[in-house]
Amino acid sequence: MPSILSQREIDALLSALPVEEAAPGASSDIAKVGKPVKTYDFRHPEKFSRDQLRTLEFLHENFARRLQTALSAYLRTVVQINMLGLEQGVYDEYTRQVPNPAVLYTISMDPLPGRAILELHPSIVFIIVDRLLGGLGKGLNKSRELTDVEQTLLETVVWEVLSSLKEAWTNVAALQPRLGDIASTPQFLQVALSTDTVLTISFEIRILDSAGTMRLCIPEVVFEPIMDQVTAQAWFASSRKAQLPEQAQNLRKNLDRVKVPMIGQLGEALVSLQELVDLKVGDVIPLERRAKEELEILVAGKPKFLARPGMMGRHLALKISSVVPEEDEDAGDEEGI
Repeated sequence: MPSILSQREIDALLSALPVEEAAPGASSDIAKVGKPVKTYDFRHPEKFSRDQLRTLEFLHENFARRLQTALSAYLRTVVQINMLGLEQGVYDEYTRQVPNPAVLYTISMDPLPGRAILELHPSIVFIIVDRLLGGLGKGLNKSRELTDVEQTLLETVVWEVLSSLKEAWTNVAALQPRLGDIASTPQFLQVALSTDTVLTISFEIRILDSAGTMRLCIPEVVFEPIMDQVTAQAWFASSRKAQLPEQAQNLRKNLDRVKVPMIGQLGEALVSLQELVDLKVGDVIPLERRAKEELEILVAGKPKFLARPGMMGRHLALKISSVVPEEDEDAGDEEGI
């Protein structure tokens, strides 16, 4: 027959267990055993891990740097863009924080599902419009909705935003963002349900002595297909793979702009200073080269090609016949030394 513990034995066993002190305000008769209990708000579910939030923060800091460079060149003035923060919440909370009026654009995040919202504060919008119209970049004392002409001008800047966003997302997804509708209140741009989780990324834009905010509101559904790639390890691995081709492309683009002098050398002659002074019209200087012999083409002072002289239309020309071997180039450099 199994033995039954007495009340004294039960109390002795319970007193041997590790017991943490109750938090201030908690009921004194409830003992917390093991790890402390964390509260979970089902109205504010956390869909992104800390690692994913940190990766998205790196990604959009890169976006801010690219956009800063693009807008500085486009507006022909100094533009500073700093990322203020990244926060996950529900769509209803975001809509309640949007100022009225505001400038809101929908962005299709192709090939990812769903749409995002680009929010520009009126304080910075009218500064941008004033710069585009040739002004000094002064805003308005009172906010109002944009006119049709102002909307058309602002769209050119929004396309710069989308271009920078596309480049920043390259390591995560081959994004092809498209500009959608424009509105002044979020109620006309229903991109998610009121209880859906969204990610809000805030930026500060400084133009001259004025500043304003820009925010991106991206629903969680947009990230669902690429959740596995939104990690620090995957992001840095893909960025290293994309770094070399991008660097090579930028290097080639910069080298294409470099101009080097190219000279066709007909021949050489060694004359004294007196002979040079006594030269007259009609005098002949032998160049120690035969008429049918190939000429050297010097690139930045070094022999690179051999060519034959001729005509191309009415212009003198050189037809390259061969490339000077590297050994001959080095020999020419040593002779010059």
